[in-house]
Amino acid sequence: MVQWQGRYHFMAVGGMGMSALAKILAQRGISVSGCDVQPHFMTKADLSACGVTLFTGHDPKHLQDADFVVYSSAIKPDNEEFRAALDEHIPVLHRSEILADLLDEGLSVAVTGTHGKSSTTGFIAQGLELLGFDPTFIGGAVVNPLGGNAKLGSGPVIGEVDESDGSLVRIPASVKVVLNLDDDHLPFYGTMENLAATVHRFILGRPHNSIAVLNYNDPLLRGMDYSSRRVHWCGFGSPDIRIDALELEGVNPKISVCYEGKQFTILNDEIFGKHNGLNLAMAFSVLVAMGINPNSAAKVLEEVQTPRRRQQILGSVNGTSVMVDIALHPTELKALREVFESSKRRVLLIFQPHRYSRYKLLFKDFVEELSLWSDVVITEIYPSDEPVEDTSSYPLYEEIGSRNKFFYSDKEKLFQDLPNIMNGYDIVLFAGLGSIGNWAEEFYTENSTKS
Repeated sequence: MVQWQGRYHFMAVGGMGMSALAKILAQRGISVSGCDVQPHFMTKADLSACGVTLFTGHDPKHLQDADFVVYSSAIKPDNEEFRAALDEHIPVLHRSEILADLLDEGLSVAVTGTHGKSSTTGFIAQGLELLGFDPTFIGGAVVNPLGGNAKLGSGPVIGEVDESDGSLVRIPASVKVVLNLDDDHLPFYGTMENLAATVHRFILGRPHNSIAVLNYNDPLLRGMDYSSRRVHWCGFGSPDIRIDALELEGVNPKISVCYEGKQFTILNDEIFGKHNGLNLAMAFSVLVAMGINPNSAAKVLEEVQTPRRRQQILGSVNGTSVMVDIALHPTELKALREVFESSKRRVLLIFQPHRYSRYKLLFKDFVEELSLWSDVVITEIYPSDEPVEDTSSYPLYEEIGSRNKFFYSDKEKLFQDLPNIMNGYDIVLFAGLGSIGNWAEEFYTENSTKS
């Protein structure tokens, strides 16, 4: 058990998940400091406002007066500051240990899966907030109605759980939610079977009276034994919560679900795409599993919003909408493409590959998916926490069969040419999880006043 006293020092505090934990501890009155090479612009002000002492870069000097060091998998074992903490015998805690203890304090929900974690976690927390439960929210994205990526409340704890590094096996929760399993973290797991086995351990882990809410249409999830757990399946053909219809009204999902022989319809005018319709259905299943009246659950889910940088329209430049989305996997790009195709909107996609390992592993899938987009700009790879390599995304640009395609290794050159390139498009979409989101904000800020 984590001791909620002393000073906690967060390494890589600028990340969404780490900053959420740091803010929750600070809001509970615990002394918190943190450092990052470049704290995320969407979290830095919030951290300071919560009283978190921030340092730039990594330096053993940051450890002065630290009683505990919290790290994420982004911190490598040879990091100088991390090594100093070990040498000075300061207890080091993986971020999942902090999250585990917060989720272990009472009624809680833990949401994991390859796609849709942040949105679904936000939907559940917003639903509970609208119902008056005052949840604690620990997310992986900024959710405006909840005031950011973290909110301290007096009710259930709703947390997003990272599945990328296997640490989810230590996470307890009253309700454990798995949205889907896809091939996004095979450099760590090696095979999909290993990923599935790890998620299975998470589902069957403590507490032994937990409820699992699972996607009935995911073949890997369907193929495992959960006989020792209560399971609420959700999906098309599900024996528990059955999706009978999922369609788009414009770009907004309208979903009809059947529960205990009764039909419930959710139409949310703030949400974009069928993929978010599925996330809404999973959120509905979670609220029902928590004992909430299904009519009430359906009603509040019509009012929830997606997090920032999920199909977020920043505004208009010369009549073209500027949109940003964190889509970084071929499956996520496909979900966006299908919405645009149904709405007949002409879209220019600006895609920044995220991590060399993902780029290499899914290269053929990226080629296949991006070739289905008519108009594509490819930028250089964003390495994230991986060492910089002599690997370029130019081969991806060469391989894709898009009608109009462009390659830019330089942001300044892209910004110079983009106002002309984007003429005639309904939407210019900046997609990816790296610096591309900041690029979108910068481009819009620089050009919106000129339009």
